[in-house]
Amino acid sequence: MQKLRIALEWFLNPDHLPLIAARERLRDEGLEVELVVPDDHYDGFEALGRGEVDLVVNEPLHLVEQRDLRLTSYGCFFATDGGVLMHVASLERLVAGDPVRIASPVSNPTTDQLCRDILSGWMKGRGSELKLDQVAIEEAGFSHVDNLTAGYDGAWLAFANVEGVSARVRGLNTQMVTTAEAGIPNFSALELIGAADAPNEVRNAIAKLVEALNAVTPALQADEGAAQRLWYAASLEETSEEADAIVIASLPKFLAPVRRDPDMWRPMWRYLHDGNGDVVDRAAFEAMFT
Repeated sequence: MQKLRIALEWFLNPDHLPLIAARERLRDEGLEVELVVPDDHYDGFEALGRGEVDLVVNEPLHLVEQRDLRLTSYGCFFATDGGVLMHVASLERLVAGDPVRIASPVSNPTTDQLCRDILSGWMKGRGSELKLDQVAIEEAGFSHVDNLTAGYDGAWLAFANVEGVSARVRGLNTQMVTTAEAGIPNFSALELIGAADAPNEVRNAIAKLVEALNAVTPALQADEGAAQRLWYAASLEETSEEADAIVIASLPKFLAPVRRDPDMWRPMWRYLHDGNGDVVDRAAFEAMFT
């Protein structure tokens, strides 16, 4: 049986339900899909460069980062609202000029600046201005809501359908400060990303995956109960109000057919490329979609 190894962006969660459903379908067609959970956010790209995985699932933000490995997009299967999930009390402190601590799965100049830009844009809309030293961003793993309960003021690279729902169900008084509120192009999505020089065997397997995603996603969206049962069978979690709510909130965010479309991310590329040497040039960006 042929194997297709897919590195996830972080721990298995309901964002990945189409991949889980496609895995079941493809097993019957002779293609074994392995979902690889990383220790760190960039593990998938490093594994792709070493040939240890065939495909990476991650946010389109990472398509435009400079790296030695040439990448190609196979399409976006999920898009949601996202940004910085903040305690409401911490937002009030931020407006008052006090410092805040933000937990993030990754910290680097590009992602840290995006976080600050989102908070800055939100504050400008309220007649305030973010000070240069107000926001401290710390690498703290993938468990955004746990980080909020542990004392962080906010969690960055958060998705509304997962962490936003989780925080609400747990009774936290939080607010998602989205890219849209800050006037920043959206990038809260999951893209299928591969190596540009992948062999035909891998490309053909990924094409089968995309076909399967297109087939299983409408069925998932049409039956909340079946989607919840699939999630519990794959995750081995105990049933809970929180997981049920996250699955229901995630279903409308899945895209079928999978969209391999540079128009989705050109605004993000333009926003990031302006004055930023860590972002690929226009030709390299466009090449990922051809």
